[in-house]
Amino acid sequence: MIRAKNTTEGGDKLANKPPSSPGPLIDHDFIYCLNCSRSLAVSQPLEVDTEKSDNSTKSLAEYSKQPPRLTWAELGSMDVDEESVPEEDIQYRWNSPRLMILCEDGDINCAMHYLCESLHDPFASNSVATLLLQESLLEEFIDRVKDRLEPLSSQISGHPVFLQTLQRLELLQAKTTRGNPKKVPLNESPVLVYDLSQRYLGKGPTGVITVHTFRTMQEAIKLQSKESLPFTSVTIWNEKLAAAYELVARFKMLIFLLNCFYVDLGPISMAFSMNQNSVKIVDGYHYETLTFRSDRKVIVHPVGTIWANLVHERALSF
Repeated sequence: MIRAKNTTEGGDKLANKPPSSPGPLIDHDFIYCLNCSRSLAVSQPLEVDTEKSDNSTKSLAEYSKQPPRLTWAELGSMDVDEESVPEEDIQYRWNSPRLMILCEDGDINCAMHYLCESLHDPFASNSVATLLLQESLLEEFIDRVKDRLEPLSSQISGHPVFLQTLQRLELLQAKTTRGNPKKVPLNESPVLVYDLSQRYLGKGPTGVITVHTFRTMQEAIKLQSKESLPFTSVTIWNEKLAAAYELVARFKMLIFLLNCFYVDLGPISMAFSMNQNSVKIVDGYHYETLTFRSDRKVIVHPVGTIWANLVHERALSF
């Protein structure tokens, strides 16, 4: 009986004991020990297949002038100097280069994030090749981008295309921005080149991003017209949609991403291919396709940009 009484008293104590509080939702590991799932793989520049085009342009007379082919026995009996064998000249082509325009009213943090991704993987599809930067942001931009630059992958820093670009930059004595030399070696740093077009650095991809500064939208339009690079899309960072749409109307490119970078164009591709005007909202993005001067274009921007402009206009009205 005594034991049963003690057991009952112990059970009452456990029942009356307040429940233990759960552990903290945010602890040290939650902040400083985050797992990064980002792929570290980088892209290589695309090679131009010139073999078929060269053969198709040769005439019968040119084929008759070619020396006869030698057999393996004849080749084995010849003394061939390895140094005298010419190296194959490989040509590379752009992989859907993108133009970025950063205005003083744009989100510099988001734009710089995507720009740094292109700096560290310059040969990837839709990487930024040229940046048009509003002049008022130049000093802040340079100070902030330096701290974000890390050493390039050896597949990029050791690629012949990138090495040739570094040689040209040295010959041209171009103004550049590179990473902090204390943590980023000079020949392994991503490079921003100022006041030079890509055509001065090479015929194909160069592995660097060229930067031009502008004061007004008219200057930005003139700067873009001087660039011969075949841009396939434009990303514009400006919270004022009216100013962004002015660039859409003036530029010749067909795809415009306003205040965004990675967007699925599937929801608007059907209307674009059928040459139909269309407007829709999908997954928080405003999709639109319409015609400017007989050129059909695609415009995409986050829905929040619309509300931000309404709030801004209402604030100015008071």
